[in-house]
Amino acid sequence: MKEGISFAQVETSIIMEPRHCNPSGNIHGGEMMKIMDNVAGIVAVKHAKGNVVTARIDEIIFHIPVHVGDIVTCIGELAYVGTTSMQIFVSVLVNDIKGQNESKIALTAFFTMVHLDENGKPAQVAQLTPTTLDEEALYLLGKRKYEEKKWIILKLRRYGKLHL
Repeated sequence: MKEGISFAQVETSIIMEPRHCNPSGNIHGGEMMKIMDNVAGIVAVKHAKGNVVTARIDEIIFHIPVHVGDIVTCIGELAYVGTTSMQIFVSVLVNDIKGQNESKIALTAFFTMVHLDENGKPAQVAQLTPTTLDEEALYLLGKRKYEEKKWIILKLRRYGKLHL
């Protein structure tokens, strides 16, 4: 049975505490990135059904600050699958603790996760079949991001600036 994009979707919510904040009183960006990376990893594990590692984080955008007491909901969605890698789109929504405001997008990013075999080598992952119009749109965006990264790596290798 082929599983669609929605099978691997992950959503988690937590309340931001003083231990998460920076000296300015906002939640530290690194704390938010850690939450996002964990969610992306769970999405990738669910799809690959095995060990994964973070290979790349692209286009992380901090749209609005997050504060102590805010409730954040981190959503990870499988966007595209290559041979051994997966593009995961992660967004973070924020609500104040009183729930008086609508959810707002606080952060977004694309994560590239790579499936590893038992020897720590990149391993093939199952292909992805979008089943809805929303999944198709996400898939096409993920595919474009994947192809852009491949092109950049090819150019860097060609000019001797990258040794992967």
